[in-house]
Order: sequence, then structure tokens, then C-alpha cells
Amino acid sequence: MQKFTCTSCSYVYNPFVWEENILPGTSFENLDESWVCPHCGDDKDVFIETPQNIQEISGSTYTDEEVCHIPFYKEQWGVLMVQVGTTDNPHEIEENHFIEYVGVFDGDGEILEIQIQPEDTTLVFENPWIDDYEVRLSCNIHGIWRGIRIKDTLQ
Repeated sequence: MQKFTCTSCSYVYNPFVWEENILPGTSFENLDESWVCPHCGDDKDVFIETPQNIQEISGSTYTDEEVCHIPFYKEQWGVLMVQVGTTDNPHEIEENHFIEYVGVFDGDGEILEIQIQPEDTTLVFENPWIDDYEVRLSCNIHGIWRGIRIKDTLQ
């Protein structure tokens, strides 16, 4: 699911955040055609897709900000175990700073499974049983972060 921006007022429709009469997880395409921008009142057709910038971390040392946003994952016991941040440095959940989603995506970026606004730091997903997949986390402030596969036990 993609965010969309109003070209009239720069309001961003975020499908991962609750809006009046719209549940989290409602894609822009599934909004009623009569839906209008809640800030300026313009029609749905003035919105454009908001570009996604996926943060990718390389190397073996990370800053505290990076660590709390990275979904570390491994295949274990027939499922995909995902740890958001580390035990010592989890992502804080606040009213204005939170995780929008953690999800598993195929090689084309299509959602295989997604958990919206998770509150737990350890998540379990079905193993996708394909070679070409990735785990992503979206923070409402710091954007989308690509997961890092680990070999050892999740912390």
C-alpha cells in the first residue's frame, strides 16, 4: 500500500493511520470515489502517489536510530521471526511517532503479509517459501527500512 499526496495542499493520505471513518489498511484505491481531501476538500483525482525511499543499511555497525528501525529477521521453525530493533534499543511507540507496518514483500514489492501498527517488538510471519523476498518496516517519521537477515538467535 502506498501513500498519496494532495497536489493542492500537500496533505498525505497514509493507509496505515486511522482517519475519520477510514480504518488502517485501507488503500487509496479502495477509498470511495466521492472521498475528498480532509484538509482542502479537493477531489481524489488531484492526489499523486508519494515516492517511497527505502533505507538500506550496510556494514556491521549501526547508529541507535538505525537499530531501532531495522527489522532483523530469520527463518526459524517453519516461520519468519522478525525483531524490531533490539532488546536494548526497541522502537518507541508514541502518539506521533510509531511503526506504521512491518511486512514481507516479494521481489516485485508486492505485499505477501503485513502487520499494521504492531505493538510487539517480536513478530511472527508465515514463511514465504520463496527465495526472492524482503522484510520492511515503515516508521511514520523516518520512512521505510529494509530488513536485515540474521543467522543467530533474535535478541
